[in-house]
Amino acid sequence: MAVFHGGNLAGAAQAFGVPSQGWLDLSTGINPMPYPIPDIEKGLWTRLPDQEVLDDLKVAAAQYYGVDDPAKVIPVSGTQTLLQIFPHLFEKPKAVRIVGPTYKEHEFCWRLAGHDVREVEDVFEAMNDGEIVIVVNPNNPTGDVHAPDTLLEMAQALHQKGGLLIVDAAFSDCTPTLDLSGHVGQPGLVVLRSFGKFFGLAGIRLGFVLASGALAERLKEGIGPWAVNGPAMEIARHAFRDIHWIKHTRETLARCAFRLDDILSKGGLQVVGGTSLFRYCFHENATEVYEVLAKNGVLVRPFPERPQYLRIGLPGEENEWQRLSELMEIINL
Repeated sequence: MAVFHGGNLAGAAQAFGVPSQGWLDLSTGINPMPYPIPDIEKGLWTRLPDQEVLDDLKVAAAQYYGVDDPAKVIPVSGTQTLLQIFPHLFEKPKAVRIVGPTYKEHEFCWRLAGHDVREVEDVFEAMNDGEIVIVVNPNNPTGDVHAPDTLLEMAQALHQKGGLLIVDAAFSDCTPTLDLSGHVGQPGLVVLRSFGKFFGLAGIRLGFVLASGALAERLKEGIGPWAVNGPAMEIARHAFRDIHWIKHTRETLARCAFRLDDILSKGGLQVVGGTSLFRYCFHENATEVYEVLAKNGVLVRPFPERPQYLRIGLPGEENEWQRLSELMEIINL
């Protein structure tokens, strides 16, 4: 069965109709204030990706992520591509334990590849029971976090029994103190990074695997040449080096998250987790809240398996903030 995702405006329109004001999509955790796209040389659109640009992208990404060697940086066309490929790199099925509740794409892809997959809530149970452990840090959608020292000890313990820790750090750009990217090269550790979420450019489909050793080499062979398009590489290498924009955006997103908390509380929603890019909310009648919002053209992320919770992303323009605020006041009447 396919995994349910946010961002499905076509499905929302089919279910609820197209609102007169248009859709306000808050169902993803993508920065609504994207990095400004630089001028791109026309030739980047018409020729195969340039090796020099790729090499420079890896240098820029290594500097941004704190990786000591650009060779440990493997660009891919979005982390989704990596999730599809990675489970097929192993000769035999593995006991894969995913620390949850988290988003289901990891489980779906590993199970599809024939592995023994189970989601567990306790990180130490996952370590003791699994050969490959997947931890999303910060977690999507709950925002739960695990201390870097704990994860590094896990990676070491798993390596000693021939295992591997995969840390999905797609939402760690706003909390760099949680990031393990600088430790890549330690045996038993692989880190996944997303470009599109923090930089707000999910449409260019760019992600990174930070890894070393034989597994990294098999992955490079698996993705083949020209895994990332030229314009995406050009945009990203500029963005990674724009220290002012990165610092300003982290501060702005943190302020926006606090503002969103205040608005959601007016609607009777209890914010119980999340990151600076999305909030994870509890409401006894969350399904009804979801439907009221959708009928008024605001799409948020429901969880059929956890019907009392919603994930709500950040509005962008001021009129979008006002629209959400007005709806929250209606919901709490």
